Order: sequence, then structure tokens, then C-alpha cells
Amino acid sequence: MGVLASSVLLYRQSHLTDAPFSFSNSGSPVPSQSQQAHVKAAAEQFALQMDAVNGKDPAAYVNGVSKLVTTKLRTSLKTQYAQFQKLGIEPTQKGTGTILSSAVADMDDDSATVLIAHDSSVVSPQGTTLSHYRWTVSLRKVGSKWLVDNFTQVS
Repeated sequence: MGVLASSVLLYRQSHLTDAPFSFSNSGSPVPSQSQQAHVKAAAEQFALQMDAVNGKDPAAYVNGVSKLVTTKLRTSLKTQYAQFQKLGIEPTQKGTGTILSSAVADMDDDSATVLIAHDSSVVSPQGTTLSHYRWTVSLRKVGSKWLVDNFTQVS
């Protein structure tokens, strides 16, 4: 009996799930640190790209963001950005961002949610605008790449 219990415990230790105490062990596998790192990196890159406003080359800004998002979000962002351009963007505007913290809140084989805290600084002739953002970023795996499907600001 002791050998059987030891075997089960050793098997469970190498096959971690989100339901470790279920008798049938039918829980979803726990994502590896490597998988979580890929998801966090995709979300962080998105936040930094969103912060990197460039008044001299708005098309490059839109293209940079577009490479990191799903088709659904790309369409929405392009519409929103077109509205901002109508308001007028200073050619000298330049933005940068800093990631303060990020963590994977939820993840499975083809979707993930990352919590991200980042600061943004936009310099223009009117001065410098500092913003503090806290986002929930939803990602989808498209092929072998993690793309942002949605993001929302949290308080």
C-alpha cells in the first residue's frame, strides 16, 4: 500500500494540475514558468508599444501596436486611433513607458489573462504628461504566438 501511495504522490508531483487534491486528478495542467514568461512578455511588449506614441510617424506607431494584437482588437484600435488623429497629434509628441509589475492571473493552452502595472510619459510642446496605468490584458494564442485580444483599465 505504501508503494502505491508513494507512486501516486511522485506522479502527481511531476504532473501538477490546478486541482491537486482531486482523487481523479482531472484538473487542467499548471502552465510552466516558461509558458507564463512568454505570456507576460507579450502583454508587457503590448503595454510598452501602446505607451510609445510617436507624433512624427503615427503609421509606424499603429503598425507596431497592430503586430501585437488579434484581428478583432486591431480593427477597434485603428478606429479609435483615427478619431484621435482628427483631434490633432503634435509631430513632436513622444511617449515612453515603464513596466512596474506584471503577473499571470489565469492561463490555459490558448488563452491567458495578465495583470500589468506600467507608467507612461508623453513629452510634447505643452509639457510632460505622466500617467499611471493598471490593466487587465487578455491574450489568445494564434498559431504559436500570443496576441492581445482585449485590455481594460482597472482602478
